[in-house]
Amino acid sequence: MLNNFQAKTFIVIFFLFFNGKILGQPTKNRSLDPVIKSFLVPGWGQNELGYKKRSKIYGYLEVGILVSIYTSSKYSNEIKRNYIAYASEHAGVVSEGKDREFWVDIGNYNTLNEYNDEHLRNRESSDLYPQNSQWNWEWDSSDKRRFFESKRIQSDKLKLFSTFAIGGLVLNHFVSSIDALYLKRLSDSKSFTIKPFMQKKEMILGYKIEFNL
Repeated sequence: MLNNFQAKTFIVIFFLFFNGKILGQPTKNRSLDPVIKSFLVPGWGQNELGYKKRSKIYGYLEVGILVSIYTSSKYSNEIKRNYIAYASEHAGVVSEGKDREFWVDIGNYNTLNEYNDEHLRNRESSDLYPQNSQWNWEWDSSDKRRFFESKRIQSDKLKLFSTFAIGGLVLNHFVSSIDALYLKRLSDSKSFTIKPFMQKKEMILGYKIEFNL
C-alpha cells in the first residue's frame, strides 16, 4: 500500500526519532520502551501502561485507516482498469506504454488530430503525439469521452484520498507514541509530599511541597 519512497521515508523517520532513545536506555533494561511500542503498533504502549480504553481508540483508528487505504486504492485501480478498457473499445486506444498524462489528454480531446492542432496553434510542439496507430485515438462520441473523463477523475480522487490516508497512518503512529510518552511520565510520577519547615531567625512557618518525578 505504501510506495517505495513513502516506505523508505517512514523507516528513516523511525530510525532518527527512536534510535537515540533505544541507545539511551540502560543496558540492563533494553526491552522495548512503551513509546517505541506505540510507534510500531499504535495503542500497544498504552495497553502496557494500563490504559486499555485509550489503547483501543488508537487500535480502531489504525484499522480504520488501513481499511480506507486498502479499499480506496483497490477501487481506484479497478476503475482505472475499466476506463482503460473503455477507451480501447470506444476510442481505439492502444493502452500499452501510456502514462497518466495521456489518459488526461484523451479525456479532453475527441481525436489525436484535434489535440495536436490546438497545441500547434499554441506553439507547444514538444507536447505533440506522433501521428501513428500507437498513439492515435478517436472517440465514438463526445458523450463517451466525457463518461471516460468522469471515471478517470473518480479514480484519481480515490488515489489521492489513499495518499492522504497514508499520511494519516503515519500521523497516528507519531501521536500514539507521543501520547505513550506522556502516559509513561504520568505513571512514573509518584505522589507529592508535603513537609513542614520553620526558619527560626525569620520566624517563618510553612510547608514545602515536593513532586517526585
